[in-house]
Amino acid sequence: MSKHARPLLQPEQIIQRTEGHLATDMDGDKVLLSLSSGKYYNMGKLGGIIWERTASPVTRRDIVTQLLKEYEVEPAACDQQVADFLQDLYAEGLLEPVSNAGVRDGGAGDTAG
Repeated sequence: MSKHARPLLQPEQIIQRTEGHLATDMDGDKVLLSLSSGKYYNMGKLGGIIWERTASPVTRRDIVTQLLKEYEVEPAACDQQVADFLQDLYAEGLLEPVSNAGVRDGGAGDTAG
């Protein structure tokens, strides 16, 4: 990935996916096409679940808490894997931080096509 370095997302930071993507389920996996970059992503089943949770403002801690209720997984491992996945989405411009009021912090990145 040749994206500019972005700061690490924090567990209590409110995040939401960005606009301008087409997502669908294909053979049980969530696949995504970024309309702005033309990139295709196969997020897998669990990645798709996380992607769906980012449709509205949410924190990493909220996502991890829900996953721990639904799956038998070590809390530390779950948190690390979710953190890594969300950071990758952020690096690709697929999600962004939002302010406490629910307004996107990035501002300039929101362009409707």
